[in-house]
Amino acid sequence: MAFSDAGLKPFSQTGYEILDDDLEIRREVTIWSVNPLIPRLGDIFIVDADRVTHDVAVIEITTFRGGWSAICRVVEVYD
Repeated sequence: MAFSDAGLKPFSQTGYEILDDDLEIRREVTIWSVNPLIPRLGDIFIVDADRVTHDVAVIEITTFRGGWSAICRVVEVYD
């Protein structure tokens, strides 16, 4: 999603973006960031989507110049 006004971005420049289109079908999300702290395999993130909280574990990490992305699989759901 592109934003023309820098003040309307959902996260800061060192924040995270969560792509959760595959959450319900594949039980996975992709998280990417330019934050210098790169997650490790097995690290857990908490993702809230549609008023449901999900614990997701990092199963794949890709680094790129200035950032990283992680594919995470749902390990627990809290209604």
